[in-house]
Amino acid sequence: MPTPARLLALVTSVLVMLVMAPAAALADAPNTWEVEKEPLDVLGYLVLLVGIPGALFAVIWVIAFALSRKNYTAPAPGSENAH
Repeated sequence: MPTPARLLALVTSVLVMLVMAPAAALADAPNTWEVEKEPLDVLGYLVLLVGIPGALFAVIWVIAFALSRKNYTAPAPGSENAH
């Protein structure tokens, strides 16, 4: 059973988070931000949503492949198990 102090701390922290978390969503955008002149077309969205993650996947795959090739050691001759 939680002590009254722990229960009070829990309730207080939950209430503070419920009040403070949405406060950031109510803030206005800074005046220094530039307004986007024209929205992205279909090709722009494809590059953003498919091209960038695909390129990131390819880079990570190449790095993993290169590192696994570096750590490969061939088995000694005659050490294969006969089935």
